[in-house]
Amino acid sequence: MNRSILIAIIIAVAAVGWLLTGVLGDDDPGNQDSANASEGSAATEASSSTDMASPAAAAASKPQAHKTSVRTRISESTPHAVQITVRGRTESVRTVEVRAQTQGRVEQIYRKKGDRVAKGDPIVRLAAGDRSARLAETEALIKQREIEYEADRKLNAKGYRADTQVVAGAAALDAAKAARMSMEVDIAYLTVRAPFDGVISSRPVQLGAFLKVGDPVAVIVDQDPILAIGNISEREIGQVEIGTPAEVVLIDGRKVNGKVRFISPIAESSTRTFRTEIEIDNPDRSIRDGITAEIMLEAGSVQAHFLTPAILTLNDAGVIGVRTVDRNRQVAFVPISIIADGPDGVWVSGLPPQVQIITVGQEFVREGQIVDVALAE
Repeated sequence: MNRSILIAIIIAVAAVGWLLTGVLGDDDPGNQDSANASEGSAATEASSSTDMASPAAAAASKPQAHKTSVRTRISESTPHAVQITVRGRTESVRTVEVRAQTQGRVEQIYRKKGDRVAKGDPIVRLAAGDRSARLAETEALIKQREIEYEADRKLNAKGYRADTQVVAGAAALDAAKAARMSMEVDIAYLTVRAPFDGVISSRPVQLGAFLKVGDPVAVIVDQDPILAIGNISEREIGQVEIGTPAEVVLIDGRKVNGKVRFISPIAESSTRTFRTEIEIDNPDRSIRDGITAEIMLEAGSVQAHFLTPAILTLNDAGVIGVRTVDRNRQVAFVPISIIADGPDGVWVSGLPPQVQIITVGQEFVREGQIVDVALAE
């Protein structure tokens, strides 16, 4: 027999035997179902175990929320007097340059620079010249005109003078009298007098100088009362009126009281501020012109809270305010306006009458956040 055929027969017999003994695989359905059941049972147990462990595992894996703790205090508003503070200076109520009202040579000086004068006190006197002679001449002319007028009037009564001549005589007499009055006034002007009580701040004339009409003789300053001048902004000027009380602190520390006597109706174009004058009694003239002063005006009162600057904060927009908490411990930001300050704190407006303010931790919380609150004693 052919060798290759024999080998093929042997291989075929071996293959049939292998199939009959199940060597190629176990196709028993029971075994397969058992294996599947075992696998399903293991999966079920694993799933059940996972389901039972899921709440605890979730709780363990989820991070616990931590609330920020803050300290607060209750603040209540109280009436606070509003003050407008401006920098200013003192100024004399009147400063007048006295000038010559007639011409002449200075023949006598009565007052020097720095002297106090009362109204009507002489300062300098000019030489009379020929004024006395001209006054005597005018007096003589008046007598002549009186005689002429009297004669014309009597003759007119008898019918020997016309009415026009009588009127002309009366006019000539009045002209002579007017000339005398003019001479008397001119002679009175020879003595230059103080127009009001004050102090001579300068006196440029010297003995022997010749003055013409209008030449300066002296500058007189009236310092009682004295004025404190300040410029108030257009935002605050509506809170000030005539008669508003004011306290003025001078550069040397003295404090004096006064009242507003004038408010300019027109703002200065460069600063948009209004000139305001405060009148202060100065009987001893101890307050001088030009002293730097701080003017504090009373402008009514408002409900305000007194806070320490440490609890003030800024929001993201740069607005100044405070952070507060409500009944639900939720954080809020409330803008404020500072109306006055002092060595111990500031007065602010813009808050409710009663508010719970965060005093510690305000920089570490944000609006809408729920926080743990510790109320200060």
